[in-house]
Amino acid sequence: MPERIRHYLSTVSEVKKMKIAQRIRIFSANAARILAPSESAWRAAATSVFSLGFIAMGFLFTTTILPDFAWQKLPAFFVLVGVMILAGFAVLLVAALIMRIPKRYRYALAVSAPFILVMIFPGKTGSKILAGTTLLLIISLIGGSLGALHGKWPDTRHQKKVLFALVLGISGLFAGLYTIFSDKPPANPALQGYVLEDRTLELPNPGLAGPYNVLTLTYGSGTDRWRPEFGEAVDLVSRSVDASKLIENWEGLSGWLRTSYWGFDVTELPLQARVWFPEGDGPFPVVLIVHGNHDMEDYSDPGYEYLGELLASRGIIVASVDQNFINFAVSSMVDIFADRPGLKEENDARGWLLLEHLALWRDWSIDPDSPFYNKIDTDRFALIGHSRGGEAVGIAAAFNALDRYPDDASLDFDYGFDLRGVIAIAPVYGQYQPRERPTPVRDVNYFTIHGSMDGDVQSFEGMAQYSRVAFTGDDYRFRSGLYVIGANHGQFNTTWGDVDTWAFDAWSLDRAGIMDGEAQRDVARVYFSAFLEIVLNDRTGYLPIFRDARYAAGWLPESFYINQFSDSQETTLANFEEDIDPTTMTYPGGRVSVQNASRWYETGNKLKWDKLDTHSLIVAWDRKFTPEKARVDFAFATATAADTLVASISAIDIKTLPEGFYDESAIDDSEESNESDQSLDWTIELSDALGNRVSLPLSADSALYPLINAMPRRAKFLESEEITEVLFRRFQWPMSAFTAVNPEFDISSVTQVSFVFDRSEKGAIIIDDISMAGGL
Repeated sequence: MPERIRHYLSTVSEVKKMKIAQRIRIFSANAARILAPSESAWRAAATSVFSLGFIAMGFLFTTTILPDFAWQKLPAFFVLVGVMILAGFAVLLVAALIMRIPKRYRYALAVSAPFILVMIFPGKTGSKILAGTTLLLIISLIGGSLGALHGKWPDTRHQKKVLFALVLGISGLFAGLYTIFSDKPPANPALQGYVLEDRTLELPNPGLAGPYNVLTLTYGSGTDRWRPEFGEAVDLVSRSVDASKLIENWEGLSGWLRTSYWGFDVTELPLQARVWFPEGDGPFPVVLIVHGNHDMEDYSDPGYEYLGELLASRGIIVASVDQNFINFAVSSMVDIFADRPGLKEENDARGWLLLEHLALWRDWSIDPDSPFYNKIDTDRFALIGHSRGGEAVGIAAAFNALDRYPDDASLDFDYGFDLRGVIAIAPVYGQYQPRERPTPVRDVNYFTIHGSMDGDVQSFEGMAQYSRVAFTGDDYRFRSGLYVIGANHGQFNTTWGDVDTWAFDAWSLDRAGIMDGEAQRDVARVYFSAFLEIVLNDRTGYLPIFRDARYAAGWLPESFYINQFSDSQETTLANFEEDIDPTTMTYPGGRVSVQNASRWYETGNKLKWDKLDTHSLIVAWDRKFTPEKARVDFAFATATAADTLVASISAIDIKTLPEGFYDESAIDDSEESNESDQSLDWTIELSDALGNRVSLPLSADSALYPLINAMPRRAKFLESEEITEVLFRRFQWPMSAFTAVNPEFDISSVTQVSFVFDRSEKGAIIIDDISMAGGL
């Protein structure tokens, strides 16, 4: 018998005599010896990780420091790099206690890992750590394998180990790249092939240029060191204002760097803007547009020229306000250990500055030396704001009605402008809260717009302000929201473009899924112009497009739009705010009753990032729960009348079966939910005082589409928040449509509105603001 075979049999015999624990120890020791990389592999892996880290640092420098370079940025960069490396070494100290890693590789991780884990990967913290750790592992495998190829080969087994690691690393890298950069499935399959029904109003397209010749000028300090249009080439010299009571954190090293860049501090903020105005005698209304937060050296105010040109041609003076000096500055990162680097809660200052600009325009209207003398209609003002500016316009509307600053009453307000309307473009909300309360807006027309591909403000925060707009006077007012599938954050401003995040993680955005920039701005042209025609010129014929985008289909790019709307003339039947009893209604004496529903309850409304402080009714039905038709009845103690029945409704993703319900046909009842690509439909039934009944399907207006998936990033795991939120859509049914079905029905004595769920096997919906509308 050959010696090799005798040795093998002897070894097997000895192993069989061992206890299980001994066998495991031997196997573990052999596995560790086989899998342990060689020194050359460790050195090459460390070199590859170092290289990736230095590439990340270089990319950080070229994307944040080099553009619009100013020396004030450099201290912040060095501080940031130092902090990141210190963070890496802090983690390394912990890691060194639990494992023994060769020194060179540990140092490579300490320098590179913070940049890889924190900066490159967007999304949730867990996703960042998982994705970053995976990338580091893959790079280490590839680099270590390549390094081992240059080392000595102890045996064939070692060679196979190295080749296996190399194949594994390259395969993992390509698999990850494929996962992120390959075509993702459609976010909203139910909308594939959707075409907006054309009910276009027989009115001129408000998004087209008007008859006026457009002139331009600028006003500013006359001393701006960076921008000639506000410096030596300025047309009108304006005053400066002291914002020290509204802006915090313009202090310390970052404050000094900011002041050294601009040449002024918080006590001397300039009032500056570029203006487009119609040629003619006027008087003309005035609209201010203000940008949001962006790199302060990359000026944002020129990005609204397309709106300035359009609106001025239609008889409106437009000023795009410069607030770049209170925007984000890389130099503020020197205060990285501060509570919040940069200026703190400055959105109140943004709103206050807008009112100071309006005060300037009011002065010019009565100044014989001003080119706008007697050309300004001071009874017609409106504001447009984008991002943080979108919150600022709401704050300005609130401050406009006050005599003093809420947070420091020693600051007097003397405004009281006739502010007719506010437009908020993809706004943030809640960055400033007066006395830690939501900002109230009273008796001002309000419109907000948002896009599903917004990679910055990924929640429809404008609806938070929408929910806090109240109408108390006799004049007609309305509020409206528009959600646009495919629109992003930046393309409402031509200088921001399709990158909604900083360049370091822009790779993660699904830029191919964003609608064309000019098409997105066409939506803005149509809706903003129509809004201003209504609120400034009383052309109320454009109101239907704010209730339903189908009335603007011929003017809009093809997309899916969700409208929300209410006005001061609606009679509220049920908004679920009156108490905690789910059977009561807002309408006096009204009652809510539900039959055969699998689930029903009232709930607080929320967005991804905010609570709305409003409440709604959730109703779910499922034929597995009962074959009987579910229904919800809203009965009134006294009859009511109106021209149109309206309701705000959305699908909602909850289980349609109650907790603990057992269904033999279901594989896993715990997973039963309302997730579906199918639209929902049911019957709307009315009853009158004479006992007559009449019904229409929900789809007489439109079927209820599933929840919208808003996925601005390339892959779901990169998203920073949930991908859906409740987006109420306004449904409306004219009373004439009901009487066409049953002419005997008395629309002046409606006593009950019912939702009968007879057209879909199962579903879950959330209902808000059932009203009777009339008038305009």
